[in-house]
This record gives sequence, structure tokens and C-alpha cells, in this order.
Amino acid sequence: MKQMVKLVIKYILYGISWGCTCFVIMCLSFLIGGGENALMPIVKDFARQSVGAMLVGIACGGTAVIYQFNRPSEFAKVIIHFCVGMGIFYPTAVYLGWIPFYSDRPLYTVFQFLFSCGIFMAIWFCFYMFNRNEAKRINERLRELERDNAVNKG
Repeated sequence: MKQMVKLVIKYILYGISWGCTCFVIMCLSFLIGGGENALMPIVKDFARQSVGAMLVGIACGGTAVIYQFNRPSEFAKVIIHFCVGMGIFYPTAVYLGWIPFYSDRPLYTVFQFLFSCGIFMAIWFCFYMFNRNEAKRINERLRELERDNAVNKG
């Protein structure tokens, strides 16, 4: 149980760090793309914007802890991760003005949501590929060590 709590805390802190990193990158891109005026809405509401970024980081990065468990199925894990991540990200993004919301333009809202889903899936896929390659590299190293161990014993 103690190990589980440590693991969950690790993933929450991991999510916060990713949320803060993405927030800084977003702020820098606003600054570069539009100057200080583009950054002013964030600066004026810095506390809420920062907390929002950390909350989204926890929802997206922190819930990745689900991949450490044997149950549910891999597909169910992806669905849970996606639903929690998007379920927190999208309302937070609309509330904090990261994504404009127009009640009189429902097609625009649907497009924004689908675009956000696409970005989420692309980021998830990048992490998946990175972790898959790491696992292959580690497994290859373990096979090398096994071969070396077998040669030394034989």
C-alpha cells in the first residue's frame, strides 16, 4: 500500500511538472507571437492560469499511473486516461480562455473539441512511442546480460 501511495504521488508530481512546463511554453509562444500584449490576459490572471495548468497536468500526466496496473485492459486504460484528461482539460481550457467558446457557433465548438482531442492523442502517441522504445532498449540490454551470464557460466 505504501508503495502504491508513493507511485501515485510520483505521477501527480510528474503531471504538475508537465502542466507547468506546457504553461511556460504556451506563455513564451504568446510572447514571441504577439508580444507582451498577447501575454497580458494570462499575467492579469496568473494564479488561476497557473493552477489550471497544474490541474490539467495532474489530470493528463497524473492519471497515467493507470498504466502501471494489471487491470483493466490496455484499451480500457487508454479510454480512462483520455476521458479523465479531456474531461478536465476542455472545461478548464474554456473556463480560463485558452480555447474560445461561442454558444452561438456550435460547429466551432465541436471543431475545437475535436482538435483538442487530436492534440491529446498526438501527445499520448509520442509518449507511447518513447516508452515503447525505452522498453525495447531495456529488454535488449537484459538479453545481452543474460547471454553474457550464460557464456560466463558455460
